[in-house]
Amino acid sequence: MKKKISLIFAISVIIACMLLLAACNGDKKDQPASDISRVTTSYLAGESELFAVSLESGMREKAFIADGKVTDVAPFVELKITPLKAADAEGVDFVLASSDATLSGKIDKGTNGEFKTALDLTFVPDKITVTMGEQSSEIDLCNVLEGAISADQAISIARETFKDKLESEAAEGKTREVYLKLITGDRENYYYYVSFIGDGVNYLATLISLDGNVVSKRG
Repeated sequence: MKKKISLIFAISVIIACMLLLAACNGDKKDQPASDISRVTTSYLAGESELFAVSLESGMREKAFIADGKVTDVAPFVELKITPLKAADAEGVDFVLASSDATLSGKIDKGTNGEFKTALDLTFVPDKITVTMGEQSSEIDLCNVLEGAISADQAISIARETFKDKLESEAAEGKTREVYLKLITGDRENYYYYVSFIGDGVNYLATLISLDGNVVSKRG
């Protein structure tokens, strides 16, 4: 009986260790690679006749410096509101809403005439109401990345695109930081912009469509 209890105990310990190891490996898998200084993991967008809105989240350096190194990376959520008609207002009011939560605030005009702010957002909104003076719009927010390849997949494609160059530099002890951003020119077609940044203007870059095709590259 004692041998049977000891055997059961040993098996339980082994299983517990395996589960703990799997959990730890899962946590590491969810974290961005150590050379990634910026990555977009979620992007909601919508527009009316008056405003275009984007709500982007991910991870990035708190103070970005193009030096090939990664320091002080933290989660971010950024709301950007662009007036589509001439407006001279110095601020806009907004209310982000889901079925069971809301977040409201005001954004002052930036130095480039833009309305952009960082948010502490704890839910996924599906609507935003934007008010500028007497103009107001309720806008549905859509997930731009629905059905798209992930940011991790885009980075893997970019790494493969510049594989020979990156491996050659790594053998020489050179490092680059990975910078990923979602970009669009018409707010209909979106692309992953993935750049491998060295020191200063030394960089490799590629545009990747949301279905995984390399559209263009530099370097």
